[in-house]
Amino acid sequence: MFSSISSGSIIASLKSEVHKHFNAWLTRRIPQASRQQINHHNIFIIPTRFGAGLLMFMLLLFLLGTNYQNNVIILISYLLVSFFIVVLHHSFFNLSGLEFQATNSLQGFVDSPLYFPLVITSKKVRFTISFSFDQARVKTEQVLDHSVNENKPSKRKPSNSALSKITLAQLEIGENNIWIPYRVCQRGQYPLGRVLIISEFGFGLFKTWTRLDFAQQVTAYPKPIANAWTDKQQNRAIEEAENNLESYQDSFQSGQDEFHQLQHYQLGEPLSRVAWKHVAQGQGWLTKQYQQALSGKLQLDFERLPNGTLEQRLSWLSYAIKDCSTKQIAFSLKLPNQVVEYDYSAQHTLKCLTALARY
Repeated sequence: MFSSISSGSIIASLKSEVHKHFNAWLTRRIPQASRQQINHHNIFIIPTRFGAGLLMFMLLLFLLGTNYQNNVIILISYLLVSFFIVVLHHSFFNLSGLEFQATNSLQGFVDSPLYFPLVITSKKVRFTISFSFDQARVKTEQVLDHSVNENKPSKRKPSNSALSKITLAQLEIGENNIWIPYRVCQRGQYPLGRVLIISEFGFGLFKTWTRLDFAQQVTAYPKPIANAWTDKQQNRAIEEAENNLESYQDSFQSGQDEFHQLQHYQLGEPLSRVAWKHVAQGQGWLTKQYQQALSGKLQLDFERLPNGTLEQRLSWLSYAIKDCSTKQIAFSLKLPNQVVEYDYSAQHTLKCLTALARY
C-alpha cells in the first residue's frame, strides 16, 4: 500500500516538473500578447493514433515489398507516403496565417461559466478548429456546425452549461467572433492562461495545435451565498444598523423629483409652487409639495459578520453586495485592509467585488 502511494506521488511530482519546464519553454517560444498570429514558429504537428497506425502500416508494406521484391507493393507504399506528406502540408496550412485579437479580461463569480471573446481574422476558409482552455474542471463539449463570417457574425453565445471547448466546423474569410468557455473555480485575480487551438483537418491523420497566451486576467469574485444567521444575530445586526446607519428601506426628503401632495400656501413660499389651476377654480391658495427618494444606507463590515471561515465570510459579503446593487441601496464595504465609501453605482459594485477577489 505504501509503495503504491509513494510511486503515485513520484509520478505526480514528475508530471508537475515536466509541466513546469514545458510551460517555461512555451513562454520563451510563444510570448504573451493581446494580438497573435499563427505561423511556422508556433505551430506543432504530431500524428494522431490513426496517423501513427497508417505510418506503421506503410513501413510494414515497404518492408514486405522489398523482402519479396514485389514492385506493386513497393509502389503502393510510395503512393501512401506521398499521400501522407500532402495531408501533412494541408494540416499545417489549415492553421497557418490565422490572426487573433483579444482585448477583454474576464470577471465573474466562482463556480460560474464565463465566455472569453476572441476575434479571429482569416484570409481563406478554414475547417474543423477547436478552441479551449486547459481546464480539467469542465466536462462537456459544444460544437458549432454553422459558419461565422464577417458579414454575418454570430451573436449567439453558448448556453450556461459547463463546456470544455468550442469547435468551428468552418471558419469563413474575414473577421469571426467566437466565445471560448471558461469556468471560474478559484477566487482571486490571476492570469487567464493559454488557449489551446487544435485542428485535425485532413483525414484525421495529424493533430495540428498551438497554445497562445493573450495576456489577459481573470477576476474571480467570491461565490454569493446567503448568510444563515440565527434570529438573535439578525436582531443584533438590525439594531446596529438602526443605531449607526439609515434604514434599509427607502425614505423621503424634500426635493424636486416627484409630486407628493398639496398643502395650504405659507407666506414666503415661492410662487412657482402655487397650484394656479386650483386658485382659478376658487379652491384657495395651495402649493405643490415635492419629494425625492433617498435610498437607505448599509455598511458591510467584515469584522461584524457571524463566525465562519474566510471564504464563507467573503461569500456572504458578495451576496450582500449583489443584493444592495439590485435594490439600489447605497452601501459601504469595510475590510481589514481596505474601506470603500458609500455608493450604489455599477462601478462601485465592481470595485467592492474586486476588493473581495483580491483580499
